[in-house]
Amino acid sequence: MYGYWSSVKTNYSFSKDELKELFITSLAFAFMLTIYYENVFVITGDIRIQLSDKSIYFFILSLLAVFVAMYFHVALQKLIGIKLGYKVTYMYWLNGILIGLFLSVLTFGKIPLISLFILPGAVTLKHVSTLRLGKFMFGMNAKDIARISLAGPIAHVLIVTVLGSLYFMTNKNPMIGRLITANLLLMIYSMLPIPKLDMPTKIDSASDGLGVFFYSRTVYLLCAITALVYAVLIWSASIFSFSLALLLGIVTVGIFSATMS
Repeated sequence: MYGYWSSVKTNYSFSKDELKELFITSLAFAFMLTIYYENVFVITGDIRIQLSDKSIYFFILSLLAVFVAMYFHVALQKLIGIKLGYKVTYMYWLNGILIGLFLSVLTFGKIPLISLFILPGAVTLKHVSTLRLGKFMFGMNAKDIARISLAGPIAHVLIVTVLGSLYFMTNKNPMIGRLITANLLLMIYSMLPIPKLDMPTKIDSASDGLGVFFYSRTVYLLCAITALVYAVLIWSASIFSFSLALLLGIVTVGIFSATMS
């Protein structure tokens, strides 16, 4: 254990570029949350942009909450990466962010977070030989990629668990409820199997979901269904039970497997 934390002390860090790109990604996500929840675009006889103190406050709070959530998302992936012998780095895809913002403005924010289907950023993995002393030294395998990928969605489950406690302690404060929704959307988004396409023939990194999908279709299906069920339980009945969501996910995958066999 001491060796691991020594490796963390040496290799764990966020570069200035990573923090900047995380902030820009969070800025775009917070903007899309704000125009959906606060009705920034007012459509009557014409189209107007309506800003209020409440919408500005919500945007600032959303920005802080999303940045912390994404930081924790990548931080947990970095820690798991170090354990497995990889350096994990976050990189945004500016084209994806711009396309997502354009689609959100084009629909006046009425379709929530339509840019979920445009990859705004992802982590890249680099094998670090010094972190794998005493282990198999070379190569990157699908199992390691899946483990690191799953750390991201799990980070949002942990955040939602904490926010859920605050939600009930504050008599279901609607602002906390919206922050919970933002994390659930980030969790679901990260499970979508989306590649990053710079050119038609080039794939450079991918979403967390695609990393799990390439490792095992069954594991991916279980994780994706569990994430979706967890979100539905919270949105529909305020049930913050990941174990129940996992159980329902296992049952669903079992039924699906039995049907397909």
